[in-house]
Amino acid sequence: MHCFRLSIIAGDNHRIYVSGTEVTAICMVDCVDPGEAMQKATDRLLELGWQGGANVTSSLLLPPGVDLSSYSDLLKQAYADSKRLGVSLIVYPPAEA
Repeated sequence: MHCFRLSIIAGDNHRIYVSGTEVTAICMVDCVDPGEAMQKATDRLLELGWQGGANVTSSLLLPPGVDLSSYSDLLKQAYADSKRLGVSLIVYPPAEA
């Protein structure tokens, strides 16, 4: 399971954010190969209306059987979703100006 911390920008077809809005996100991808994981993340981001070329600010490869007990409920749900769907995304609202 790869976890990517990203800076992503809403595209013209995003359903929630105005085009050009930049937000921070966590993307979990159920894949051990880093290149394949990033490609799957990018494909899903584009499907959801984000611009291509997400800026990866950090990444982490979780070991098989990772202990989730210290994770927040939101991260536990994202982990379960990525196991079920292949990719999950947590988007944090943009900071107020």
